[in-house]
Amino acid sequence: MPALQRGERAPLSQFTSAQRFTLTARLPMVSPPDLSVFGLDEARQLSDDRYFIFYNQRQSPEHALQLDATGQIFTIDLSKIPLAIHRLLLTATHDDYSFHTMSEGHASLNEDGRERVRFSISGSLFQEERAVILMELYRYKDHWRIAGVGQGFSGGLQALLESMGGVVTDPAPAPLPAATPPVRTPEAVWKPLESAPQSVTGPDTCRRCGRAGTFFRRLDTQQLCRECSSDLQAGMQRFRIRFQAACADNLMELHEWRDLQQTIFQERLNATDALAFVRPQAVNLLERTVMMARADGLLDPKTEEVFYRLQQLLQVPNTLLTRALTDLEELRAATHIRAGRVPTIQSALILDSGEIAHFETPATYRHVTATRSRNISGRLTLTSKQIHFVGPEGGWNIQFGKVLRIEELPNGVNLELGVKKGSGVYQVERSLLLAATLDALVRMHKRLMLLPQTEKASRHIPQDVRNQVWHHDQGKCRECGDSNYLEFDHIIPFSKGGASTFGNLQLLCRRCNLKKGDRL
Repeated sequence: MPALQRGERAPLSQFTSAQRFTLTARLPMVSPPDLSVFGLDEARQLSDDRYFIFYNQRQSPEHALQLDATGQIFTIDLSKIPLAIHRLLLTATHDDYSFHTMSEGHASLNEDGRERVRFSISGSLFQEERAVILMELYRYKDHWRIAGVGQGFSGGLQALLESMGGVVTDPAPAPLPAATPPVRTPEAVWKPLESAPQSVTGPDTCRRCGRAGTFFRRLDTQQLCRECSSDLQAGMQRFRIRFQAACADNLMELHEWRDLQQTIFQERLNATDALAFVRPQAVNLLERTVMMARADGLLDPKTEEVFYRLQQLLQVPNTLLTRALTDLEELRAATHIRAGRVPTIQSALILDSGEIAHFETPATYRHVTATRSRNISGRLTLTSKQIHFVGPEGGWNIQFGKVLRIEELPNGVNLELGVKKGSGVYQVERSLLLAATLDALVRMHKRLMLLPQTEKASRHIPQDVRNQVWHHDQGKCRECGDSNYLEFDHIIPFSKGGASTFGNLQLLCRRCNLKKGDRL
């Protein structure tokens, strides 16, 4: 079994060629120590505390570093690690015991369950140290190397953190004096990706390396020699991997955008070509941004700003975002309506004096009795005074004061009334706008502007839960595998007591969601 000695350094490729592997340690003590992984920048500093992975923070933003539920095994994916992270440290800390009480232990790197390299360590190396750096992985000339460290800190976790420029938060800090808000610097602004500098070329030279084309070094239609064409394709693939890693949590953050810029420079790519190469993934990210907002039924200004900023930066044309832009427009309209800005329309109905029409749409009412159920087609009109449903067999009016509950469904709304007539499901195409308008009109009638009558507030799905569901279902409908028109569905319907938790949520496409309805 390959082994590292204390202070020994070696190329990682000497032990494994895999980009994904695990780190773990077995350190026999009276009680097990806590294991952690630190991701440090080029200056050996913890400049981003999201890359301090331990039992209370189990993964980095792009899932390049992950800790399992036991708190003992770290999964490392080098292909996803941002270029700003230059070093990974596997460490152990103990609150109660020094590491001189440890018997023979070791840290190891494993691939597919098999140990590839081990660093053995003994308690005899230490005295009062309560924190130890076990192993280190670091970048060196575009390659990763590994080292056995065995360095201890008598001050424990605090001393370890301070050596990396970090601090341990005081549980009861003294109040700080008021400070002026930080000035927004140019570094904090999102900037379009810039292309890497290219070689100065002539008509018969490779535009990437600058060498002249010959009979043996032919140039392709893109004016690239064979070697540069191969390098370019490999660089594009690595850019795509980093882009997918940056989008893994359904967000694109500034540090991830800067990492993509560094990747373009490192791989010597043209920015426009690189973005075109990841166009399908970029469209998917923008569609997910809208889908996450649609789950709330509201569009906050920040989400809208993020969407249009990303669309511009990613150079995605409107023609590829027809569905997302339509949903965004509908969300914006629903948000304005829920805030009380209800539009006025012209209706074919003859309304009472002073009665104003606000919403009208074809609808199908599901009439359920003790012996059968049938669909009644008609037209639903919402006015300032009541709800009108008119069909070929007649119709009915519903006073807003009779509305007890409004449940938004994928294909309509379920109205629970204080009377039997008209209570039930109304199927429509624009369910979001219908629910929003009903919500606003009922609240205005009952003078409850701050208390929405729909269940949208209580149905809210936290962002971390949405991300869990998305990754669990791999961004596809759980029923048919489609990746288009996805929606979050309650397995046990919300109307039947189902909670908005990870175990009760799944991704369904709109077609499968409509087919399921409110059935278990």
